[in-house]
Amino acid sequence: MLRDELVAPESRCFLNTSTGECVKVCIAELHDHELLAVTPEGLLVLLHDRNHVRLLNPLTRHLTKLPPLTTLLPSEDHGMFDEDSDDMDFIAWGSGIASDDSTFVLCFDMLQLLGTAKPGDDHWTLLKYNSDGITVAPLLFEGSFYCVSDDGVLVLKIGADQPPRLEVAAKMEDMRVSRIADSVHLINNCGELMLVHRRRGLTADNKSGSWYDTYRVDLDTRTLFLANSFGGDAGRAVFIGMHCSLSISLEAFPTGSISADTIYLSIDVGERERLEVGAFHLADGSIERPSTYSGGLVARPHTLADCLSLANAVL
Repeated sequence: MLRDELVAPESRCFLNTSTGECVKVCIAELHDHELLAVTPEGLLVLLHDRNHVRLLNPLTRHLTKLPPLTTLLPSEDHGMFDEDSDDMDFIAWGSGIASDDSTFVLCFDMLQLLGTAKPGDDHWTLLKYNSDGITVAPLLFEGSFYCVSDDGVLVLKIGADQPPRLEVAAKMEDMRVSRIADSVHLINNCGELMLVHRRRGLTADNKSGSWYDTYRVDLDTRTLFLANSFGGDAGRAVFIGMHCSLSISLEAFPTGSISADTIYLSIDVGERERLEVGAFHLADGSIERPSTYSGGLVARPHTLADCLSLANAVL
């Protein structure tokens, strides 16, 4: 879902990153709902009166009601439902439909809690977790929820006879992540689970000191492997933000508009403006400056990379 400050309040443009096709849709529900997230399936997670959760298919207009948030958050946290509370607590990226096609996973990573429910349920099943402050972009990948802690890449297990629980899916034995300076981002790279370790490390070749170590997550061997390519016949590139990520194929967009095997920083990543880091090339570790930047937002005219960097940000 793209951003455009000049568009009508209830109108949104949706970009198909596989074909490059863009569709404009009028969504009347945005008049009285807050947008919590877009799921991997393209559904919108909406919040009405800061309590009632609804799932909207923006193309078919089908609306599914889910249990209210008062059944998920402990009573001591119900003050967050007040209009003057911090809206950022209600960012729900990492949410989506589980692999059983009937359970919905609702993730509030800033609160470090998960809720699972099915349409028709009257309450959420709560799971609190500790990401140790290093995962900023949890991910629903092929119907399973993933996040990262000091223990490694964690996956949410949902069973009929057991409460939801997080288990280690892959270990990070040789990776050292600073909770102050670093962050870890999970990516669905066209059906392949990948991980980006965003870190600082001054060298002569990279004046900004910004590095983005990229790994493939092997769920069979439960290990990580360093990677210097995102693959794809025509090449792929990845946009990372502080709450979500986006992988695209270059063949869907004009030649030269996006570089292969490159990590583009979304507008909400601090070093894009502070250190003028617009993109990081995996092959040689070189940094590309952003084309335009001002106060965290890009100026017109947008390049395609600017548009995708803005669309992938949570502001």
